[in-house]
Parts: sequence; C-alpha cells; structure tokens
Amino acid sequence: MNSKNIIDSYKAYDASVPRNMIGWMRSNHAGETGAVWIYIGAQFIFWNRPIIKMSKEHYLTEKKHLIVMRHLVKRTQRSKLLILWRILGFGLGFVSAAFGYRFFCTTIQAVETFVEKHYKEQIEFLYKTSSSYNLLEVLNICCNEEIDHQVEAKMSKGSEIFKFEKIWFSFVGSGSSLAVNISRFI
Repeated sequence: MNSKNIIDSYKAYDASVPRNMIGWMRSNHAGETGAVWIYIGAQFIFWNRPIIKMSKEHYLTEKKHLIVMRHLVKRTQRSKLLILWRILGFGLGFVSAAFGYRFFCTTIQAVETFVEKHYKEQIEFLYKTSSSYNLLEVLNICCNEEIDHQVEAKMSKGSEIFKFEKIWFSFVGSGSSLAVNISRFI
C-alpha cells in the first residue's frame, strides 16, 4: 500500500481538521486502529475460509482508513490508549470469529452500524458549520465504505435474527460507543 496514493484517493491531502473536530478525529483514528485489529484477530481462525476472505477484504479498507487518519491526526493528538484499542479489537475479532461465520458477521454488522452513525454525526456537523468541506468529503468516503461492510455482513448472515444475536449486537454497539467516548478525550 502506497500511503501517498491512498491519501490522494481519499482526497485527504487538502483536508484540514478544525480545532472543534480534534476529539472526533482522535476517536476516528482510535476506531480505525481497533478495526484493523478486529480483522487481524479474525484471521487467526484460519480454517474458516469465509471469515478469512471477509477479513482480508475488510482489513485492506480499514488499513486505508487508518493511513488517512494517521495523515489527518497529529501524533500528539492521537489517543493515548491505542494499545488498549489494539488488544480489544484483536480480542473482538478473534472471539467472534471463533464462534463462526454468522456470529462474526453479526459482530461486523454491529460495529459498522455504530461507525456509520458516528461518521454521519461528524459529516452533519461539518455540513452545518461549513468548517471543512475537504474533511467532510474524506469522512463521506470512509462512511460509505463502512456502510458497504455493514451491508455485506448483514446479507452474509441472512435475515433471521436470533435472540442472542440481538443481545450481542447491542453489547458490541454499546462497547463501540464507550470506546469512542473515551478516545475522544484520552
């Protein structure tokens, strides 16, 4: 992966981060770090080909997002808890993949549902304040790719929803929300 080409393709070179967006961007960087590690953890379940296939494809997208966020968020503004987000991401990916493809897809759908909401809040804020059109464009691209992951996971597991999946979905969404709220400040 050539970082310069990735940053260009996401139109991030000209993007500036307004001061009032630093907390959100810190949480984006932390979230993309965690996402990369979800797929690294899932790939340890090497005998499940559908999980490996999805993990490798999604990993590439999340890695691109992380490269873009590294470009946008200065090292001094990044979360001080990145090691925690790596560990939790790896654990979530590994454990959910260990329970099988359907469970893994439920996890990805839950994470990406939260991420879509998180990005859309920022996009709406930037649109209303007209503070950085270029950043709005970058976040729009990332959000659309996260939605693609969400839809793929949802379609892959089928339409029937089991009670335990609802509980797990809610748990993962709440955990994602907690992680974002912490990383906005630390």
